[in-house]
Amino acid sequence: MKQMTAALVAAALLAPLPLFAQSSAILGTEDYFAGALPPPGFHFIDYLAYYTADELKDYDGKKVPLDFELDVLADVLRPIFVSDIEVLGASLAWHAVIPVVYQATKVKDFGASDYQFGLGDMYFSPFLLGWHSELFHCVAGLDIIAPTGQYDREDFASIGNNHWTFEPAVAVSLIHPDGFDVDLKLMYDIHTKNTDDDDGSGGNQDYLCGQQLPLDYNAGFAVLDQLRLGVCGYYLIGLQDDEIDGEKVEDSKEQVFAVGPSALLGLSPAFSLTAKAQFETYAENRPLGAMYWLKAVASF
Repeated sequence: MKQMTAALVAAALLAPLPLFAQSSAILGTEDYFAGALPPPGFHFIDYLAYYTADELKDYDGKKVPLDFELDVLADVLRPIFVSDIEVLGASLAWHAVIPVVYQATKVKDFGASDYQFGLGDMYFSPFLLGWHSELFHCVAGLDIIAPTGQYDREDFASIGNNHWTFEPAVAVSLIHPDGFDVDLKLMYDIHTKNTDDDDGSGGNQDYLCGQQLPLDYNAGFAVLDQLRLGVCGYYLIGLQDDEIDGEKVEDSKEQVFAVGPSALLGLSPAFSLTAKAQFETYAENRPLGAMYWLKAVASF
């Protein structure tokens, strides 16, 4: 009975876009030079991402007995402006993250399927601060994730989460002149309530996702002047159980770990491409799948 309850919770609550998950955080975006804020000027990053999964995992990491399929294709646009202003010895910058998402979700056991296309939950940053030294680089900031994504409480899957998230973040990069780099981005997600969730009988209930800790990582080496190869991935752990109308949902914390190869090709000083694949090897209370990325970075 507990496993079937987990299955229903997974289908109803966790299916809304594991690209963002209930946490709203976009997992796995950062890789090479994550902690190195670019020089003053306008920069643009375009992330093309594809996520696919055909398994749901319960609170214990065991497979939920559902015939389940999920495919998500997203184009995530990220304009960045770095100013000449210095604050506490750091460069001051701003960015936005604008995801456009197509999602196809099927739970064949229930004869249920859902297809969604539209704007996802957008990020806005009131500030980014970037520090630099000979070997170490660091970026710290605050992202505010707005409920701009399409959400309908009568659908069993939506591409928006219908709540605000406040996400302080810090990214650090060690970039060595001998050609290797180590990069880590650590985030902390603080959520507000979804006040328009379906209680299963046509009424409303408040759903609060527990606070979570996501991180992205990468380690690479320059095999050629313009080519770096490495290993990348992400990790997410829930720190609190979710709540429905103020009552804890036991065993509702999410967890997932992913690892895979990455490659960076610098085509010019102002343009680069990164390709990577991230395979989820363990998950709790969420789908288990794989993420594929193609990222273009341009400076103007």
